[in-house]
Amino acid sequence: NAIMMYATDICAQAGVENAELSTFGVMMAMVVLTALACMLVESAGRRSLMQTAGILMCLSHVGLSYYMAAQERGWWAPSWLALAALSTYIVGFATGMGPVPWLILAEIFPTEVVGVASAFATAVMWLCSFIVCLAFRGLQSTLGASGVFALFAVFCFFCFLFVSVLVPETKGKSVDEVLELLGGQARSVKVAPVEFVNSAAASSI
Repeated sequence: NAIMMYATDICAQAGVENAELSTFGVMMAMVVLTALACMLVESAGRRSLMQTAGILMCLSHVGLSYYMAAQERGWWAPSWLALAALSTYIVGFATGMGPVPWLILAEIFPTEVVGVASAFATAVMWLCSFIVCLAFRGLQSTLGASGVFALFAVFCFFCFLFVSVLVPETKGKSVDEVLELLGGQARSVKVAPVEFVNSAAASSI
C-alpha cells in the first residue's frame, strides 16, 4: 500500500515526466489486473498466484532500489526502468497479494470460527498496512529511497518463502481438507456465547 499511496512521489523522484498521469495509468492497470485475478484464481490456484506475486513484487523492489541508487551515483538509470519496476509491482500485487489472501481467509478457518478469525486477520492486515504507510517517510529519511525498497524486497522474498512453506493450496478443497493439509485436528471450544472450532493450524495463520 505504501507503493500505491506514494506512487506519484515515487514517479516524480524517479524523474518520470507527467508523474500524476503515469500514476493514474498504473492504478487503472491495477483495476484491470484485479479483475483478471478473479478469473485466474480458480484455474491457476491461490498458492501459485501468491508465489508468483511474491517474486514479482520482490523483483520490482530490487529494480526500484537499483534505480534510486543509480540516480544518486550517476549510473545508468533510464526513467522507463522505474516505470517498469512500478508496473511489475502492480501486476504482482493486483493478481496475487492483493485479492487472494481475502479469499483464503474464508477457506482456512472452520465455519464456526470464520467470522471472528477473519475479522481478527483483517484487523491485523490493515494495522500492518497503516504501520508501513506511517513509517515509509521515516524509513526513507533514515535508509534513503534505495534502502527502503531494498528492505521491502527482503520482506517480499520472505513472503514468498512463507507462502511456499506454510500456505496450502485451497482450490477445490473443503475446509476439512484444508485443515488436514495444515496438519491440524479440529477441536471444539467455547468463546463467549458462540461455540467455535479451533485448530492448531488455524491458530498459526
